[in-house]
Amino acid sequence: MKPLIIRQLGYVTNDIEASAMAWVETMGAGPFFILPGMGFKSWTYLGETQEMTLDIAFGQVGDMMIELIRPNGPWPNVYGQSMPDGCVPHHQGCLVSDVEASSRLLGREAVTRAELSAETELRYFDCRDKTGLFVELITDNEESRGFFATAIEAASSWDGKSDPVRSFPAGGN
Repeated sequence: MKPLIIRQLGYVTNDIEASAMAWVETMGAGPFFILPGMGFKSWTYLGETQEMTLDIAFGQVGDMMIELIRPNGPWPNVYGQSMPDGCVPHHQGCLVSDVEASSRLLGREAVTRAELSAETELRYFDCRDKTGLFVELITDNEESRGFFATAIEAASSWDGKSDPVRSFPAGGN
């Protein structure tokens, strides 16, 4: 099996702004971009359709993207039975060229399948018994690479102090 490269660590939180600032202050991560109400063309949990949007914040620490997620949808869902108190670890995110083939290699069914666009899909797999977290497979394409590039480019020129939590740029990926 070709190794999956972990590009992102995902956390679920009831307060993305406070969690982003905690990452800035504790780990020097950032800057963080806030993207409220991210919608999906489709979203399923355990094979059933769910209406889900996510408020997210994302930033960079070293070579790793940190994604903070506040789900806006029914519970239970892939993020748990109810909204957590604070900020809790959730997943390891991997960009893959073929989501279907990579899914088969994990040897288990996806807990959640979602389409961000006609070209970009994500799937969550419950791998807590093996890796301690869920694994998220994300289509590796121009759209998803642009999302990651936004965080990498901002971190490379950031002074570590100014505007640590900011809005996602208009027209951004």
